[in-house]
Amino acid sequence: MNKGFWEKLAKPVVGLSPMDGVTDAPMRLIAKKYGQPDIIYTEFVSVDGLWRIEKRGETTHKIWRELLFDPSERPVIVQLFGSDPDSFYEATKIVAKMSFDGIDINMGCPSPGLEKRGGGAGLIRDKGLAHRVIEAVRKGVADMGKEIPVSVKTRIGSSSPDKEWWEALAREELPAVAMHGRTFKQLYSGEADWDVLREASKIIKESGALYLGNGDVERMLPNGKVQLTSEKVIDLGSDFDGVLIGRKAVGNPWALRKDGYEPSLKEKLSVAIEHAKEFEKNLPGNKFEIMRKYLTWYAHGFEGAGGLRRKLVVSNSSYEVEKIVKEFLDTANF
Repeated sequence: MNKGFWEKLAKPVVGLSPMDGVTDAPMRLIAKKYGQPDIIYTEFVSVDGLWRIEKRGETTHKIWRELLFDPSERPVIVQLFGSDPDSFYEATKIVAKMSFDGIDINMGCPSPGLEKRGGGAGLIRDKGLAHRVIEAVRKGVADMGKEIPVSVKTRIGSSSPDKEWWEALAREELPAVAMHGRTFKQLYSGEADWDVLREASKIIKESGALYLGNGDVERMLPNGKVQLTSEKVIDLGSDFDGVLIGRKAVGNPWALRKDGYEPSLKEKLSVAIEHAKEFEKNLPGNKFEIMRKYLTWYAHGFEGAGGLRRKLVVSNSSYEVEKIVKEFLDTANF
């Protein structure tokens, strides 16, 4: 089993979870700088799209922007999605040349269209196909003469918690498995079931894999504990090697920190400005409208946040963002 960087990580491991259309290069850069996560995943990257675009020589296609990363993000993991083993093989050969520290296979995306085609969470239903996908990625890595660890991010099951799925993953001898505490059928409804996640850990960790829990994590707390959005506190204990934090880290990278640090409002909004500047610097071809969603996430949880959001959501540049924030802070006497 090639564990690569995984075996060098200090526990509990805290990672920024991959989120489609969210964990782009500027967002990840800010998350690493202020949240200091141990690992970072890219957005989901389509294996079908990637190798076909590369074959056609489309060097300006937006898919390449999804693969941008800064060296400061390391260890950084590229996440691939799809259902065809041959496409996974071809795409793996491409990303293997890009100096990523790890390759992760998306076996948990709840997009109904993707699942119906057998990709994302659809691979939970077809354990044979899931195995062939893992083998295709490993072969792609080996054929490029690389030693890049191949991991999986998934869910507890398709329509219900699936022990056979956990056992199938354990047989794959993976260096790490990240598991979301909902089934595909739940999508993002209800609460993530951390009791089931703990049950699955007993099977997966026996294989030697690191096991990361995911779902409804509000923030990391000191002493190996995690606060969920329900205000419940989970003690990771020996069942979990760490967690991935997704939505709650958007506009709040400090949720990823292990020391419980919380920024002042002035610091939080200054980072929003910095994020906007990084967006313009790193993704110059993208419309600023894309940045607005991140700005609204920064403007939450304090008096006057609603009014600030209404102004930020119509901003068109980092210059405007800086002006809006300065006016807000001056008026609020912060």
